[in-house]
Amino acid sequence: MDVNDAQLPQEEQTPITTFQDYIPKQQHPIKQPISYFGQLAILIGLTGGGLVIAGIVSVIILLVMKGGGSLSSFSEAELLKPENADVNKIIQLVSTLFLFFTPAFFFALIVNGKPFNYLGFNKKVSPKQLGLVILVACTGLFLSGALGEINQLIPITKGARTYFQTLEDKYIDQMLSMMQLKSFADYIVGLIIIALAPAFLEELFFRGALQNLLTKWTKKPWLAIAITSIVFSAIHFSYFGFLPRAMLGAVLGLLFYYGKNIWPSILAHFLNNAIAVSQIYYFSLSGKVDKKVLQDLEKSSLAGWQIALLGIVSATAMIVWLYYFKKESNKTLAQHNLETA
Repeated sequence: MDVNDAQLPQEEQTPITTFQDYIPKQQHPIKQPISYFGQLAILIGLTGGGLVIAGIVSVIILLVMKGGGSLSSFSEAELLKPENADVNKIIQLVSTLFLFFTPAFFFALIVNGKPFNYLGFNKKVSPKQLGLVILVACTGLFLSGALGEINQLIPITKGARTYFQTLEDKYIDQMLSMMQLKSFADYIVGLIIIALAPAFLEELFFRGALQNLLTKWTKKPWLAIAITSIVFSAIHFSYFGFLPRAMLGAVLGLLFYYGKNIWPSILAHFLNNAIAVSQIYYFSLSGKVDKKVLQDLEKSSLAGWQIALLGIVSATAMIVWLYYFKKESNKTLAQHNLETA
């Protein structure tokens, strides 16, 4: 029997049907994962690009809605007038979209390929989880108030205090320019643009993208939550609201981490914003909302010991709610895994 007539092993008889079959397996290129430092660079680059696009689109919207003209004709004081409320609302919405959603989505698409899965869009949320999120949001208001008073007591130089107060006044002026809630329809629009849109878009960026990346990189969830909450607070450029916003960021980060789901943190963020919008709408029904009204909402008439007690009680309640949220989330995730197994 000739050796050429001998039966070859089965794998060697497999017919060549594609071009790839002509290439030895060891020569196939292996896709290397992007390093975490590289991923952070991508996210920062996309954010910078989103900021530029947001600025360009905002200018276009401004020119179109104000009937043309040159940019020099639109002073900051002119834009902050109540009659320009609709322009400011649209610019706010579009800017937030390009600054937060676009970078988060394309970042997740690049590093994972399944952006919505990466960002935490898990449909499985139990009613008990939602109830605990509402308790967390309500408790956060009291804790935020106590932290706001503590923030005011932090010693800084007179020059720094004047500078930060100027930034705070500009923020209040910007809010006043959008908070012209003269009717229930205005209130609903305010809830969508000032409460819902920022909650949804900011959570995708800070929790879904940044915290997610830092958690995978450092393997230390608490460190990732702390860094993200600091960045989250700092980007709002409010010194006197730094501690309350950092606390809010930490709570939202814990909801995202415990729930493995972006929806609870979006809900809590929305409730926090919606309560503020609702307060302003309530005052607008009884009269004009001015800078003093917004400033008074940030102040407290409580004594020092009352503020300390409020902070301790609300912080304790927050820990309890988060503990039960973690337990309920573990149950929900386990049940979801059984259903999909």
